[in-house]
Amino acid sequence: MHRKRKKKDYIVHNVDLAFDILFFLAKNPNATFENILKNIESSSYQVEKILDVLIGRGYINFNPKKKTYSLGIKNFEVGYSYLSHVDIRNIARPYLQYLGEKFQENVYLAVRSGFEIVYIDSYEVNRSVVVKSRVGRLLPLYASASGKIHLADMDEDELEEFFREEKLIPYTKKTITDKNKLLEHIKKVKQQGYAIDDEEWEEEVKCLSVPVRDHTGKVTAAVTLSAPSWRIPSEFLTGKIKDEFKQKAKELSERLGYTEE
Repeated sequence: MHRKRKKKDYIVHNVDLAFDILFFLAKNPNATFENILKNIESSSYQVEKILDVLIGRGYINFNPKKKTYSLGIKNFEVGYSYLSHVDIRNIARPYLQYLGEKFQENVYLAVRSGFEIVYIDSYEVNRSVVVKSRVGRLLPLYASASGKIHLADMDEDELEEFFREEKLIPYTKKTITDKNKLLEHIKKVKQQGYAIDDEEWEEEVKCLSVPVRDHTGKVTAAVTLSAPSWRIPSEFLTGKIKDEFKQKAKELSERLGYTEE
């Protein structure tokens, strides 16, 4: 005998569905109703009603001319409120500034969000040519220096889940999309204590990333330098810059309670 669904069950289901729609639009801006319906497991009636509520609340914008949906300003307000209360940003900011000023390149603080990386703070330099700001952007773990730092900190079960869930698609001709090659690469990152993005996410952009650990020894964030490839030779990136970044990340980790013992 089937249990009759209670009103509370419908409410929880609709809340879950609303989040599915928001996360879909976060990765697929300017989607049509048909795009959303195709990727969300629900009826057209339910999706339409939830879209109406989210539009009314300012979480989704609707373009009547193009008949497309995108995220609204309310998402920024919620996200900014969260970021303003993350202590690690305040603790890390002097280190980002020091490294940015010393090497005159943009430096970012990145944390893991599921199987992606989100940049939550930065120190951006005033130069005629710089890498476009990445604050608030989501990047794949396997194609970013920051993401590789987090992949290298995963245990075997987490890595297996990652490879089950994520499809390794190429963003540039240098993106590592072979599982075995990526596993070898991650192993090397773990051994050397830093990661390089050699134009794997964006062409003509190189990145260096080092881990920041908390009191448990787990990687809680990554400090990353992003620069035009032509301005930062690989030997310079993995030499003086890498050493300075590792030292400052160690000091930042100690501020968070980490000890090598």
